[in-house]
Amino acid sequence: MRILTIATKKGGYFDLLVQTAQNFGYDLKVLGWGMPWKGLAWKLDLYIDELEKMNPVEPIVCADGYDVVVTGPANAMQKKFLEMNSPIIFSGQRYFPKQKFIQYLADRLMSNNKKNIIAYNSKETDYNRLCTGLLAGYAGNLLALFKDLKKIEEEQHIGNDQILLNVYYLKYPASIRLDYRCELFQNLWRTSGGLYGKILPEDKNCEIEVFEEGNGPRIRNKYFNTMPLFLHAPFNLDMSSVLSKLHLDPPPLDYKRGWYYWKYSILFYIKLGIRFYLKELVFLFLLLLALLLIIISFSG
Repeated sequence: MRILTIATKKGGYFDLLVQTAQNFGYDLKVLGWGMPWKGLAWKLDLYIDELEKMNPVEPIVCADGYDVVVTGPANAMQKKFLEMNSPIIFSGQRYFPKQKFIQYLADRLMSNNKKNIIAYNSKETDYNRLCTGLLAGYAGNLLALFKDLKKIEEEQHIGNDQILLNVYYLKYPASIRLDYRCELFQNLWRTSGGLYGKILPEDKNCEIEVFEEGNGPRIRNKYFNTMPLFLHAPFNLDMSSVLSKLHLDPPPLDYKRGWYYWKYSILFYIKLGIRFYLKELVFLFLLLLALLLIIISFSG
């Protein structure tokens, strides 16, 4: 089975993606290598150009290049994908699971919509938000999806692949299937603090565990007792502890990651949030100003 990923140079967990893809029998194709980074929406152009060359009925995995590792064999991935009988399957992610108000704000910000929630229609799981970092589908269906996302980008100039996907989902909810039981993919959420956050399997709040089976260590989702075949640590999470238990040699964290994380994630969403909630922020400021003036007038 083939994996498409986008990476312009080495960094993060890229080398481990290459290593684990080879170990588990995948054909990994890296797009964008040696090219200048042009933003998250640029990924669509790279995927479209490659998918147009491929057999439309070939099953493909699209994976982020710097924070994904493979944890299960290609034949098992293809078998599970075919059994799920869906043209495209997205990985499900959970975020701010215990901070409902932050989740409420993020849902609207991440969908460019203040009325509709982006959670996938499932009450049995927290993995009910779509993630562009891991998905699988037939090449022809993926090509059509990425072309639709590019059309939305050209109309709305969003500049973020995750927001584009959420906008698309709100428009065509029936066209999306989510791997909300983590049968194929496992997106992680932090279990410890720090700038990036850490994933510690020994933490009782960690959603996965590592166990030994006949062919070596595997990960298991503790909520659903499933064995995902891909592991993704979005938001620059540190999964060194998990990788060590998988008998992999985790790379040292690059100090530059802090700047990249700030520039392309935190600062991006701060700016986006200010624009998105500008009216509410102005109203809140005027309300606080009015209250301050009332307090001053009474105190005088």
